[in-house]
Amino acid sequence: MLNVQILPPEDESLLSDLQLRWETLCNEINLTNTSQSLFADLQKHYTETQRVYHNFSHIHTMLKICEQYISEIENYRVLQLAVWYHDIIYRATRKDNELKSAEYALEALSDSNLSSLESNQVKQLIISTKSHDILLDNFDNRLILDIDLAILASSREAYTHYTQAIRKEYKVYPNFLYKKGRKKVLQHFLERKQIYFTEEFQTKYEAGARENLTWEISTIL
Repeated sequence: MLNVQILPPEDESLLSDLQLRWETLCNEINLTNTSQSLFADLQKHYTETQRVYHNFSHIHTMLKICEQYISEIENYRVLQLAVWYHDIIYRATRKDNELKSAEYALEALSDSNLSSLESNQVKQLIISTKSHDILLDNFDNRLILDIDLAILASSREAYTHYTQAIRKEYKVYPNFLYKKGRKKVLQHFLERKQIYFTEEFQTKYEAGARENLTWEISTIL
């Protein structure tokens, strides 16, 4: 199983580490002068009151897992930027969160030294997290999709915490609608040939993810 911690987004150690990571990344893409304002904007979005799971803790988890695969990642800065911005727009009632997040990212990064190719890659990586299908045939796209769903292969305790957090994010929907929609999403992933795309995630975590999904379905009455 994957060791995934869901920390409060206001946790000081989490914020400190995220800020350091962001400043380092901004130095690389020539946004040193605006790194603080950009981080404040990210923090504003990822600490919105309606976010119980899709917050800074989720971003932190993804960035930490990325580090473990740095030797295999084709463009580390592009992948990191996609992680940072992939959920910056998040509303439970919207169906265009990923597209809006991609557009937001490109606007925020418009003064960086990213090439047009890299900017497009950031956009495609973010959009791919909508349906969790590969848009760029490379390791980076496979990895961002896997780490976005890392929680599925976590311990039952962490997974239960995750399911409760998701329900709170979708509190606008009554139980009968939420359960119907949630079950459909879970079954969709179970019916896929593979949940994860990288070889290591498939080998180590696919079975655990399927066990958690099957368990959750059994709890939806």
